[in-house]
Amino acid sequence: MSLKNDAALRSILRQQLMFGVFGFFALVSIGQMLYGISFFFGVLMMAVNGWWLAKRFEKTSGLSVESSQRSLYAGAAVRFIALIAGLVLAHLIGFHLLLVAAGMFVAQAVVFISALRLFGKNSV
Repeated sequence: MSLKNDAALRSILRQQLMFGVFGFFALVSIGQMLYGISFFFGVLMMAVNGWWLAKRFEKTSGLSVESSQRSLYAGAAVRFIALIAGLVLAHLIGFHLLLVAAGMFVAQAVVFISALRLFGKNSV
């Protein structure tokens, strides 16, 4: 991957997965295996979604503004459909959807906090 912020992307993905593993083990330690798997599945869905967005963004380099916008919007539509498919799959498997959503929320909070920290370092 030749993203300009490849190290930042790897760091964010690693942090997301660490929080997912921590949440999984915390829930398993209180006897809630299904909840733990559901939580980790939500984290994993958002980590894959973020990685997929980064790859799509990388492919837009060198394109015109209009082509880049079309590519990003098309990618967003595909990622949204994939997200809905992931939620349907989670439901069909029997995962607890509230815990899947909690995992998704935690993964996005990690991205938000990491971005704030990254922008804070770059603005000084």
